[in-house]
Amino acid sequence: MKQTKQFRDFSLNSHIITTLEKMGIHTPTEIQEKSLPILMVPGKNDFHGQAQTGTGKTLAFGIPLLHHIDLKNKETQSLIVAPTRELALQIYESLEKLARGMSISITTIYGGVSFEPQRNQLKKGTQIVVGTPGRINDHLRRKTLSLRNVHTIVLDEADIMLDMGFKEEIDEILTFSQPDRNIWLFSATIKGGIKEIQKNHMRNPSSVRVSQEQVTSSTTQQYFCIAPTQYRFEALCRFIASEPDFYGFVFCQTKIQTSEIAEKLAAKGHSVNALHGDMSQVNRNRVITDFRKKKFSILIATDVAARGIDVSDITHVINYQIPEDRESYVHRIGRTGRAGKEGVSITFIHPREQRYIRELAAKFKSTIKELPIPSVECIMGQQEKKALAYVAAKIESTTSSKKQLSNLYESIQQLSDEQRNTLLIELLHEKFFNQVNTDTLTFSNKTENNRSSEQGFIELCINIGMQDGVTRNDILHHLTIDEKIVKKQIAKVRVIQKRSFILIPQKAQGLVAQLEQKQFKGRRWRLVN
Repeated sequence: MKQTKQFRDFSLNSHIITTLEKMGIHTPTEIQEKSLPILMVPGKNDFHGQAQTGTGKTLAFGIPLLHHIDLKNKETQSLIVAPTRELALQIYESLEKLARGMSISITTIYGGVSFEPQRNQLKKGTQIVVGTPGRINDHLRRKTLSLRNVHTIVLDEADIMLDMGFKEEIDEILTFSQPDRNIWLFSATIKGGIKEIQKNHMRNPSSVRVSQEQVTSSTTQQYFCIAPTQYRFEALCRFIASEPDFYGFVFCQTKIQTSEIAEKLAAKGHSVNALHGDMSQVNRNRVITDFRKKKFSILIATDVAARGIDVSDITHVINYQIPEDRESYVHRIGRTGRAGKEGVSITFIHPREQRYIRELAAKFKSTIKELPIPSVECIMGQQEKKALAYVAAKIESTTSSKKQLSNLYESIQQLSDEQRNTLLIELLHEKFFNQVNTDTLTFSNKTENNRSSEQGFIELCINIGMQDGVTRNDILHHLTIDEKIVKKQIAKVRVIQKRSFILIPQKAQGLVAQLEQKQFKGRRWRLVN
């Protein structure tokens, strides 16, 4: 039987061990146990660690970084690059506790805030800098940050930085550094961009990988719900309404969809906001801060926009569609069920996508159970509880409204008991029950086709996307090339990373299916169920 290693089994600074133990951390995670023996070795040492969010990557690279700092040299010796301000701050907070007792200085630099305070802090001297790609390059170009003494650059969540379009910024940062510096690259996946960084900037990197079956939390109950497209928004509303203390993320594929769903939920009276890549840093910061403070309870977000956000007490994660890849699924559901608390993840699927759920469950050795859409009776029951609680709270509260609205009070007093009861019920119905959709969601889990028909249109999904070099105009051209479909008939074209969606008249479905037989940019497209 393999003996579990402790941090004391590694040759670590005594202050680091003491601080970790005070924090209740004694046993390294898998990525830490595999990385420390490699990264603690001084000298040239390029490295790639493949691990998901939440596996302990920060300490895996942070502890060796602290060990390699020359305490006598006050210049910048290590640079940590993170995709978002939130992740940069998390890294800073994790390492600052360890660095403080070792007299090592750490500074964060990121966009969306004033440049001058960061410049002044860098001028004073800081041994470790944690920052985002854009702001790091700003400082490098203005020569307020120098990498001449930097021996190690950490690229954390490198695949996410590439997804966010930071490839050029990463390349530029690396050109400012010395040729003999180390690159420690951490990512959840090994995409083409990761291999390109390894090829162009790294020399014979060591590589470790965390067992993927260990990345899903046992405190997160995982479910899937069969909800064809035309029922999906109503299904979302019912799940939210069925949980009085709902506080969570709803993940969508596109920026447009996040805004659309947020607007529709707000119209139904829900406390909601959206987070996507087109937002300014100021607005993004405000939304995240308000969500943490629970000023609203539902955050509709895209994968990229939500990277690096750490919010406590999340009860639910709802995937409005199946994520584009399995790693994104893990990133999403990992936002709930933290710190020993239970959480729930629900993934909406089309009836023919159950195979994908089985593959996810097998890959991560998890149980993903089917969950039906909450019934109208369930929602009405929850709303009735809210109405009763509202009435009880109003009865208990003491206000001056009776005096302020004395004429209205006297008018109500003149009503009969039956009239007052009827008025109260009508007011409560308007406040709590008007928005409840009492329509029955009638579809068969076994036979419903996932191609929705609404107002004569149908949305089709094809198996190509941005990673295939495809644009919206490419798809429009292919659809209209033989003039059987005219451009004005195509209501919408959405292109995402691995798939594309087209909204066309239902009568044109057969014509689109015929295009599966024709070459498109050197390959055949196919409709995806």
